[in-house]
Amino acid sequence: MSEVLNIFLMRHGKPKLPHGGRLYYGRTDYPLTEEGESCAAEMAGYLKDIKFSRVFSSDLSRARRTAELAVPAYKDKIEIVPELREINLGDWEGKSFDEVRSDWVDLFEKRGASFAAVAPPNGECFIDVQKRAGEAFDKILSENASGNILIVAHGGVIWTLMCRHFDFELNDMFFYAMGFCGIHILRRTDKMLRLVRYNWAPLPTDADF
Repeated sequence: MSEVLNIFLMRHGKPKLPHGGRLYYGRTDYPLTEEGESCAAEMAGYLKDIKFSRVFSSDLSRARRTAELAVPAYKDKIEIVPELREINLGDWEGKSFDEVRSDWVDLFEKRGASFAAVAPPNGECFIDVQKRAGEAFDKILSENASGNILIVAHGGVIWTLMCRHFDFELNDMFFYAMGFCGIHILRRTDKMLRLVRYNWAPLPTDADF
């Protein structure tokens, strides 16, 4: 019988952001809002009957805290993987959309035309994110032959992994929903990786992407 590995890729809960959330943030370590914590805790009820062999998280607190709340039985067993942290937006981190649009006119337009390949000053592009996160993901898969594993990370990271394995266009990442606390479920059988559930969350996510 073939070994089956189920991979649950979960985005963190809603973070507490300045500028009404209209800003560039990647690896800045913003905490969860009360709503974000509540969402993650409610997800625990839907995940409680799933036995995870391992649980992984980005090292940013919004991901780690989401993991602690979503699978409390594994709180002391969460494995931190720094390579799964969100994109580094360099000099744009924490700045509002309007600030960046006015202070980096040319670069703002270039990045708008190619999120995949154009990076902010002293930051990363999504091709960079895909490389580091993809290598970490490959290592996780190589260490787990079967069972269920949970990976709690970030929208950008998860999307780059989806593009890498399912031939989605990296530059189209913002056209696809990735709700806070949403989960993509992947299944590996006979070395074939399939997407079996996209952006699953039994909670409202209409304003969460």
